[in-house]
Amino acid sequence: MEREERTLSEKIRDYIDSRKRDKLEKFDKDTQKGVSAASTEDVAAYELQRTALRVTEEGRFKPVNWLSDAANRAKQLQLVTHALKFTHSDAKGTSLFANANKSASTFISTSSINNPKIDVVGNAAALDVGKLLLLESDNGKLLANFVQQNDMSPFEPFAESKAQLNDWLGGFKLAVTAKDPTSHKLSKQLYWPVDDDYHLVLPLYGTSLSQEIFERVQYARFSEEQKEARAARRSEKMSDIATIEFQDIAVQGFGGTKPQNISQLNSGRGGRAFLLSSSPPAWQSQQKPPLKVKSIFRGPFSRRVYGQIMGLKKFLVANLNKRSDMKIRTERARRIEDIVDQLVAYGTGVRTSSPGWSSLPDCHLPLHQKLWLDPKRRDFDKEFENEFDKKEWQGLVAADFSRFLNTELEKNSDIATGDVEFMQWKVLTAQELRLVKDDVEEAF
Repeated sequence: MEREERTLSEKIRDYIDSRKRDKLEKFDKDTQKGVSAASTEDVAAYELQRTALRVTEEGRFKPVNWLSDAANRAKQLQLVTHALKFTHSDAKGTSLFANANKSASTFISTSSINNPKIDVVGNAAALDVGKLLLLESDNGKLLANFVQQNDMSPFEPFAESKAQLNDWLGGFKLAVTAKDPTSHKLSKQLYWPVDDDYHLVLPLYGTSLSQEIFERVQYARFSEEQKEARAARRSEKMSDIATIEFQDIAVQGFGGTKPQNISQLNSGRGGRAFLLSSSPPAWQSQQKPPLKVKSIFRGPFSRRVYGQIMGLKKFLVANLNKRSDMKIRTERARRIEDIVDQLVAYGTGVRTSSPGWSSLPDCHLPLHQKLWLDPKRRDFDKEFENEFDKKEWQGLVAADFSRFLNTELEKNSDIATGDVEFMQWKVLTAQELRLVKDDVEEAF
């Protein structure tokens, strides 16, 4: 206990010193700018004035002075786990500090977190007091917890008298004591019927839960452990650390350019909060193998990309007589890449079919399309494997795609395509198919 209190006292002193350094550093820079701007005859008087102000400023950061001021400003703050200002920045109602109460519920909530981060709401100009109260001892006990328990031992080294210590306790306690619950016209409110009366339910934003989600997502994205694990996965090496990925995350903003006006944790997050996807899984029909067709570009695939091709044709027709600039070329390339992506996705879907389907009598595809769409047939068909290893199928499939795309673009339109476009589509498609080939080979 004695060591714990001494450590917290040291942290209090370090915190005040750090604020002093920041303040004086800015003060000195402003002084230097003032000296540069002052006329030669006014420089001496200006420097004398600033020296006096600097002495006053240093005095403000003596621990006893700074703590007295902080205790006086603490009433402008509240330590919370659920904050109202996330609902509306001008809402004046009550925010809450929910004590950890572990529940057996399988739903994720603030009570699911072992040590929820405490947030600070109130006057942004007094957030430095909130940071002071969130200083943490080596065993994880917050300075705010000492205040809640009327234990001012961490402050004792700085107080000049017992009366001053009691004044500080009274001031700081206003930041950690729940005030009378009130709602506000700008808060969300729900009138819940109870017999002949009602309860007014005030939904609050779980800022501690939001912080936990934010930190876990940041860990998954940027921690050294995850970077090493992802590097091991890419290089196909063993790793004791499982990679973590969060799919389809949405980012919600709070506070605009002044996130500190919402809360301290929100300021630390840059005004961002992550929303995890809760959408149900999308149904995907199983891709059927393309039987009874002579080419996938005459039926299965052409139907799949009909909308994209019509969109591309409309775009090209609309810009047919315009001078080709970067904007037009970029948009055209994006639309074509979308169609190529559909081609790659189509192939991926067909390859999930039972190996060997391309040997059925109803399969009339050319050999290179069979090699692309049914690669696992190599397991039991030596001749098929030999054809696959010739590495000619990518170029032939790319040529099929290029002819298909040119034909579709010219059909019933004034668009004229030629060898240049043919080679452009072919090169782009072949590049993607080479990546497909690598994926196919890695699967074996």
